[in-house]
Amino acid sequence: MIFGNIEDWRYYFGKSEVFNEIFQELPKISTSTGNGEYRLNNQIYYKVMSYDTHVSPSVIESHKREVDVQIILKGKERIKVFDEDAVKVTVPYKEENDCQFYSIEKQSFTEFDLVPGKMAVFFPKDIHACQFAVEDKVETIKKIVFKVDEELFTH
Repeated sequence: MIFGNIEDWRYYFGKSEVFNEIFQELPKISTSTGNGEYRLNNQIYYKVMSYDTHVSPSVIESHKREVDVQIILKGKERIKVFDEDAVKVTVPYKEENDCQFYSIEKQSFTEFDLVPGKMAVFFPKDIHACQFAVEDKVETIKKIVFKVDEELFTH
């Protein structure tokens, strides 16, 4: 997992053409961009979404084929990242949605607030839960999630 400033992306990813393409696309996306799925190429697409944060969201997930690059356009949300021994698989991995879902077994996690100007990158096996309201203040956020084929990192 990576959590950092968007402007520092080169520090994390160097001269990667993959990330160059993502961060060239980013200024074209705004709060007025319609919610939906957009394709950059055959290995990268992104989702623009709006949703309300929750005091106690229940979705805890991980992926195998895709790396998530999550960026907030408006609002803020708390994200929790769990160790494998802190969760139990509730829905086994399904290739069609590249997700495996979990329930909490013990309160062992790292948390941070994703706000405009920051990014969170979740690699396969990073078990994460989004949508938490910061300081229990529910709000509607606008967010981008770039989905990058994991093979671009390992091959």
